[in-house]
Amino acid sequence: MDPNRSKAARLLALLALLALSAFLVACGGSSGDSSSGSTGGEATTTDSGEPVKGGTLKFARTADADVGLNPIDAPSNGSIFTIQQVFDQLVEVGDGAEPVPGLAESWDTAKGGLVWTFHLRDAQFSNGEPVTAEDAKFSVDRFADPEININYATLGEAIESTKVVDPKTLQVNLEHVDGAFLDALSMFAAAIVPKKVVEQVGDKAFAEQPVGSGPFEVTEYTRGQRTVLKKNPHYWRAGQPYLDEVVFEYTPDANTRVLKLRSGEVDVADGIPYNQVASLDGTEGITVQVSDSLKWDAIWLNNEEAPLDELEVRQALNYATPKEQILEAVLFGNATVANSVIPPVKYWDEAVEPYPFDLAKAEQLMAKSSVPDGFDLDLTIPSGDPVEKQTAEIVKAEWAKIGVNVNIVQQEFGTMFANWLEGKGGMAATFPGDALSSDTLSDDEIAAIVYDPAAGLNSLGTGYENKKVIDLLGKAKGTLDEQVRGDAFAEVQSIVLEDAPAVPLFFTKSVTGVQDSVKGFQTYPIGWWPLREVWLEE
Repeated sequence: MDPNRSKAARLLALLALLALSAFLVACGGSSGDSSSGSTGGEATTTDSGEPVKGGTLKFARTADADVGLNPIDAPSNGSIFTIQQVFDQLVEVGDGAEPVPGLAESWDTAKGGLVWTFHLRDAQFSNGEPVTAEDAKFSVDRFADPEININYATLGEAIESTKVVDPKTLQVNLEHVDGAFLDALSMFAAAIVPKKVVEQVGDKAFAEQPVGSGPFEVTEYTRGQRTVLKKNPHYWRAGQPYLDEVVFEYTPDANTRVLKLRSGEVDVADGIPYNQVASLDGTEGITVQVSDSLKWDAIWLNNEEAPLDELEVRQALNYATPKEQILEAVLFGNATVANSVIPPVKYWDEAVEPYPFDLAKAEQLMAKSSVPDGFDLDLTIPSGDPVEKQTAEIVKAEWAKIGVNVNIVQQEFGTMFANWLEGKGGMAATFPGDALSSDTLSDDEIAAIVYDPAAGLNSLGTGYENKKVIDLLGKAKGTLDEQVRGDAFAEVQSIVLEDAPAVPLFFTKSVTGVQDSVKGFQTYPIGWWPLREVWLEE
């Protein structure tokens, strides 16, 4: 595990970032002290022809909006990806490298990055009320309050105060420089909500019937079944969305999703099994999009439960996992072996070596542990997911060779994920390929969630804690110096991989089946889809 980042790799990454940042500035984005952009309104699509307005998009999804649709309280992608269709943030992250204008059409910085002034565009919530600086202040204040923003508490900790300058201008004052401030404001939890509505109905009711300024509004939300969205007539991007309606159908079984797509019952299905990509892509009228993403898969370990509280045991499980075999036999090569416990975000270091498959090394480590003869381990996996099931079966066979007796427990994902985060999920767990992704393009958010137990999700349920890692996260967050940030995150990557709080498996891709009649559909690297750009061919 080389803790030193490759200088050549870092230089190439920095040059690429600078080039892309320059391109974004030329297009109206932001990479410095100020930014401005247009309101958009054109479909981002490689398809020819003019967008057609109207119609209903039926979408079979792996994950349900199981925790509601309140942006401030949504730790799962089932809810997050729906929230992104309903709400806007001051700044946005799309398919580029840096945050770009959202509800804020421009912003300025002063005092070395301690004061940020956001200039809001003319926009309305779906109830017809204008989006004001009071709403923005209310939302940012909630984002900065650890008693309200309990899942992502550290992301707004630098915010000292906010001030309404005028109805369309918000000033945010920071206690200290935050190198990821704009990234933090671009995530779903910082979505701008209507102050009047939230205060009137309360957070619980708002989660069931939210009001946002995004392209769609919620007309039906039946937890565990489906969510129906309709076009927001007040949306600020001229001409969008093109669709009248979107229906998300919760379909946890992968084969059922594929059958619905083949039959034409749905227009889009996510989480297509890797072993069906070739045959489905060859089906007339259907295309499978395999997109690069900031998603990843791992076997998560409860570091607070013996014997997984022992470094030797956790490292042994890493060495005893045949990732290359799983990659070929289960994922059909549609992923990359992970060398990090988080996805390859902005400061990822490709020079860090992943754990090789080495049973002899695993046996040596087990011999040094308190359980040299092995132990029993319950591995909880999501029901209906063939990739996780096949992976678990291969892992079970290999781990048995070092004395670890795996009992595979299948459970409905929403239930198992909630139990895991609450510390009731047993010793180990895997999640579906679409379940985890970074909500921003920099490392700060996902690193805090996975590495810092105080960030709100107890290190994604593992209980992992390393003071040096937390100090390095603070060092990276507290500077605008790209070199310092890159070095800190590279060191964190190596330390955490060595500590092995989980068994990182793969950096995965978004695999989505789409009817050819669906135009303008794309998946952002952060996992969700800008459905405002989608239209249906007549």
